[in-house]
Amino acid sequence: MTQPDQAVLFWPVLAFAARMQRVLTYTELQGFTGVPRYGQNKALHLVFLYCERNQLPLLNSIVVSQDTGFPGDEHPKKMTSEQFLVERARVFAFNWSNADKPRSEDLAV
Repeated sequence: MTQPDQAVLFWPVLAFAARMQRVLTYTELQGFTGVPRYGQNKALHLVFLYCERNQLPLLNSIVVSQDTGFPGDEHPKKMTSEQFLVERARVFAFNWSNADKPRSEDLAV
């Protein structure tokens, strides 16, 4: 499975978690999608790029380390803890069911 395909697989899981106002750990995302947690970085980066291009809240920012409760060091946008909390609130408040769902070709870099 390609990284764009993985990102498409991640999207509804993340959108549903956001609707429930819930963060997901990398391990939980693995459980829902089957994509190993150590192989999620590139697909989550594609989700980030799609959100940035389409001026959406950063949906990838609700995937967090179990140890810290925040995204890992690989998160493409360097933010303080407070900035992550503000972004998380934006993700939770956004109506993802009305947003266009990306296709693999939308996520290819």
